[in-house]
Amino acid sequence: MLQSFRQIKSRIRSIESTRKLTHAMEMVSMAKLKRTQSTFEKSGKYTLKVESLLKNISSSSEEVTHPLIRQRAGVKNILLCVITSDTGLCGPYNHNVMRLTENFLKSYEPGKIRMVTVGKKGFVYFKKKGFNVTNSYIGLNGRYSSKVCENMLKIFVDAFLSKQVDEVYIAYTHPETASRRKPMVEKLLNISRPPGEKRIEYIYETPINVILDDLIPVYLSNKIKTVMLNSFTSEHQARAIAMGEATENARDLLSTLILMRNKVRQANITKDMLEIISSAEALKG
Repeated sequence: MLQSFRQIKSRIRSIESTRKLTHAMEMVSMAKLKRTQSTFEKSGKYTLKVESLLKNISSSSEEVTHPLIRQRAGVKNILLCVITSDTGLCGPYNHNVMRLTENFLKSYEPGKIRMVTVGKKGFVYFKKKGFNVTNSYIGLNGRYSSKVCENMLKIFVDAFLSKQVDEVYIAYTHPETASRRKPMVEKLLNISRPPGEKRIEYIYETPINVILDDLIPVYLSNKIKTVMLNSFTSEHQARAIAMGEATENARDLLSTLILMRNKVRQANITKDMLEIISSAEALKG
């Protein structure tokens, strides 16, 4: 019984340490989330407006000849960028986006797929699967970097314009609510309006292609930024929730163990008292 009592005390100390750690990680994720979310909300609305304007312009006239808009016949090679986290402990965040990516890639021949990964989890996973990962960005740890975004955009545009790839896609996670995230694969290049969307006609004073020359770089730069911030916001949300649940589970387990410890202690006291009484009775004769 004494040995059991010591084991329970050891487990209590271990779980208390774990609870403090998970609570600290939850607080860190919440702090990171607030910073990332603030930037995301500012850039997200602007990007959506620019995107809507650009896609309407690009589909409103046959005069559009910009190379980043023209669709290529017979798509053969694609480039796919996958955004995951560098570390774990964020629930199903990485699993969901990687599973969606794998399902998407089933439509293409493995030899025709080129990949760019953001985050160690995605890099390790797809490298082991044998995919051609040509570029990877590891060590961001959920922090936005304009330098990384510029470098990624250059890779995407150069690969598309040089005709190494016919389409460019991005797989990332979009935060729908504070507790709900949606993994998605979105086409970046060529720029096109999704079928079924209502088209708006414009009257232009400046030639369309001149407008597009100015508008497309702004759009692509902000699109990459928004996608990255989407993913990092989702990552911090997922980790904060996972660590919050772990902290709560640790509290519940501690309550159970403390109750068990008290019962064992009471049993030990009762046993000692019975031995003293028995000894006293034996001395009396």
